[in-house]
Amino acid sequence: MSIGIRGIGTYLPERVVRNDELIERFGWDADFLERKLGIRQRHIAAPEEGAADMAVAAAENLFASRPELDRDAVDLVVLCTQNPDYGLPHSSALVQARLGLPSTTACFDVGLGCSGFVYGLAVVRSMLETLGLTNALLVTSDPYSKVIDPGDRGTSPLFGDGAAATWIADGASNTVGAFTFGTDGGGAEHLIVKGAESGGGSDPAHLSMNGRAIFEFMLERIPADLERCAGMNGVALEDVDLFVLHQASAYMLGYLAKRMRIAPDRVPVVLAETGNTVSSSIPFALAQLTSDGELAGRTVLLSGFGVGLSWASTIVRFDH
Repeated sequence: MSIGIRGIGTYLPERVVRNDELIERFGWDADFLERKLGIRQRHIAAPEEGAADMAVAAAENLFASRPELDRDAVDLVVLCTQNPDYGLPHSSALVQARLGLPSTTACFDVGLGCSGFVYGLAVVRSMLETLGLTNALLVTSDPYSKVIDPGDRGTSPLFGDGAAATWIADGASNTVGAFTFGTDGGGAEHLIVKGAESGGGSDPAHLSMNGRAIFEFMLERIPADLERCAGMNGVALEDVDLFVLHQASAYMLGYLAKRMRIAPDRVPVVLAETGNTVSSSIPFALAQLTSDGELAGRTVLLSGFGVGLSWASTIVRFDH
């Protein structure tokens, strides 16, 4: 049994916010945005466009690109989002109905952020292996623009909206290995949404980020976790071909590679056209690298880290 990734569909909202708009708004330096953050533009969901809308669009693109995937054969949907459409019901139920999936489909939401894709991959693979399910959709959809203050210099340039739908099933040309996980809830305040809508006060709910603390968390936790993940999968770090990491920013990924003495070309940076799309950043990167023919025959380490504070890693071996 080779349960792995069979395909990825992606979606980006129509509205694009380019760097020149942010330069005019904040007086940013153009070189800082493109070189340090690594971002040229980000997509922003329309006011009426929610997590379920983006999730459905990504899934429809998956079905269109993978005609061998019969929607009647889907028996599991896991939707990763921190900004669901409603307090209840769970947004995955809305996605199931709008995609016309069978009523026998198991659907639930996972409230994780930057580590959510890797956590979701572990949950989905476990359910397929132990429950006899056959086809799963792991959907990541997090319109952070709903909770970002447009006047916040720290978050507005960084985050973009987007969704990805990943088909996970047996018969894949890749093998997903062992997982590592971690949580440090003591750092929750460093990336948090507080306000009236979140039950935390009378002010509007807005994302608050301590960028320095998140950077230090990454340096403290992630190098050791990458080594632990490689060891659990029986490989040395030098045997890993590519490190497909959460696309936090070009600066963070570059600094991490330098700290770990990993050649920069082994740590792809692919957020220039999307910004940081939270739980969708890793599947977006995988879709881009697959399109470019960069994954065939490669051993790839995936690692998501951020809000929680939370992190998770695994190894995926791509055959062809």
